Amino acid sequence: MEFQINRKKPDIENQILELFLYDNKLKFSRIEKQIKTRSNKLAYHLKNLVKKGILEKGNDSYKLSETSEYLIPYLTEKNSVISVMLIVIKKDKKIFLIKRNKRPFNEKLCLPGGRLIVGEAIKEATERIMKEKFNVKCKFTKINSISLEHVKKKGKIIHSFLLIFVSAATGDNLDYMNINGKKNKIISSDYYLIKNNLDKKLKLNNFITKSD
Repeated sequence: MEFQINRKKPDIENQILELFLYDNKLKFSRIEKQIKTRSNKLAYHLKNLVKKGILEKGNDSYKLSETSEYLIPYLTEKNSVISVMLIVIKKDKKIFLIKRNKRPFNEKLCLPGGRLIVGEAIKEATERIMKEKFNVKCKFTKINSISLEHVKKKGKIIHSFLLIFVSAATGDNLDYMNINGKKNKIISSDYYLIKNNLDKKLKLNNFITKSD
């Protein structure tokens, strides 16, 4: 069951879940005091969260189910930086690029990419994204760099991306492109990474830690 966090205006269920940032278990009376809503209305939403498998009800308290532990980093009203994989596959001096078909940067040329998902290694994400989104079988080769990008519109930052720039190789037949003279047609951050970070190699530590 996937639960969507409403960052603009948390509803009652979001507010309930935010309480579990600070406590493993909560009694009904404690939740009622914090949420400040009618007991029958609160009971309805708690029952709904249990039904969804997000909360578990014990004898006298509620707790997050083990399968919903992933929600903890997202239980906040603050927007989080989005981790994005950018994958470069090159042949000679040409690069495999695609045309973006959604905002931001609609109609711009860019590196193929996608989001890094929970539990995924960089290598796994690289090969999954290329296969699922572009039907390209590739092999991850290295991490080139990691950068932070802020997208600004009318003087206000509207998006923030953590760009994980990686290299991959493939034997598939792709339409490679010479980027010389195409700077204005390519997303500026992608163009910079291609021009400046292709020959770099970054070591990234991977930790698997036990939660309490």
